Amino acid sequence: MGHGSRRQEANDDVRDVAQKIAEIGGFELVEPAFLEIEQPDVAAGFKRLVERGALQVTVHPYFLSPGRHTRGDLPRQVGDVAASFPGVRYEITEPLSAHPLVIEASIERIRESERRSVLGPQASSPALPIHASRWSSAGEDACGPSTEGIVYLVGAGPGDPGLLTVRGRRLLATCDVVVYDYLVDPDILRLAPTNAERIYAGKIGGGRSTSQQEINRLMIRHAREGKRVVRLKGGDPFLFGRGSEEAETLHEAGVRFEIVPGVSSALAVPAYAGIPVTHRGAASSVAIVSAVQARDGSVALDQLAKVSSADTIVILMGVAHLREVAAYLIECGRDMNTPVAVIRWGTYEAQQTVVSTLESIANDVAAAGLRSPAVIIVGDVVRLRERLRWFEKDLLDQVGVERLLAV
Repeated sequence: MGHGSRRQEANDDVRDVAQKIAEIGGFELVEPAFLEIEQPDVAAGFKRLVERGALQVTVHPYFLSPGRHTRGDLPRQVGDVAASFPGVRYEITEPLSAHPLVIEASIERIRESERRSVLGPQASSPALPIHASRWSSAGEDACGPSTEGIVYLVGAGPGDPGLLTVRGRRLLATCDVVVYDYLVDPDILRLAPTNAERIYAGKIGGGRSTSQQEINRLMIRHAREGKRVVRLKGGDPFLFGRGSEEAETLHEAGVRFEIVPGVSSALAVPAYAGIPVTHRGAASSVAIVSAVQARDGSVALDQLAKVSSADTIVILMGVAHLREVAAYLIECGRDMNTPVAVIRWGTYEAQQTVVSTLESIANDVAAAGLRSPAVIIVGDVVRLRERLRWFEKDLLDQVGVERLLAV
């Protein structure tokens, strides 16, 4: 199981490796498959194995991220597919990238490179790696050494590591502990010192989860030990990120903290899809709403009712309830032909966008196989995508474009 890339040579590598695994391992039934973009996907690969007689399927993540993909996306997708084959058992191996033998092989490859090197002596004062630097500015000592522990609630942005703020990068470069969420890109974690402790604290529906109480306990314990803790949260910590709840807990525990805002997916993801949330003559108001109630995960219809008249509505955490959300907005008075866009994995290479109308969006998203994480944009600004799209210029909308232009 590879990730899937727009670069064909990367996908071909996965296919070549699958063939070598079959040959060298002596396995009769091996199928390459992909999580995103490329085919065959999880469902097709699983089905091919079953059709060839497999009664037990082992899914092997080939250099997928140990966090987000192997702890969340892959188990969900495989579980959904396996439900159609009740007589077939399956298991998912630990990610290859974390295996000790891979680490040993990497070290050996580095040493081979050193032995082949024909470079002269290194400069006496080589440049410090990013994690060893100490950023500073006038009147600011928060990045310097401190014997008193502190927690920084840092927004990691929507996904693209380039959208991390300069302040967030500085704090990561000098921290002792990083407590990070499911949606944080692994490349951002590499900005932390190599000796910093990295603690995964993702909370994924249907997958492995860390309770909010345990996250609070981890932050408080490490801060009381005098450590500099970066609590790294996707998007902005104060926009549906429980950042304020964590800050309250830290305050009550007498632990110093600082809030570092991040670029929210509510704004960045539409922008990467070529959709401005406001536009002169088209939208002068925008509402950002969560589609689910925090207390029980039910659909937040009362919140949708309050914002239904906004020119642009940005809906987070709503894909699982898309059909109900769309129907309710029509009930609240929105035209059934109102343009809608659903953007999955916004700002990532794997970004996918489905454009349709309120009447048809649920069916079109289901046909395209889009799941969370995704952002939903409702309003006439979605029409601007055809002129303003820049990040996905080499891709066509999967469904709905012709119908949208017709209305």
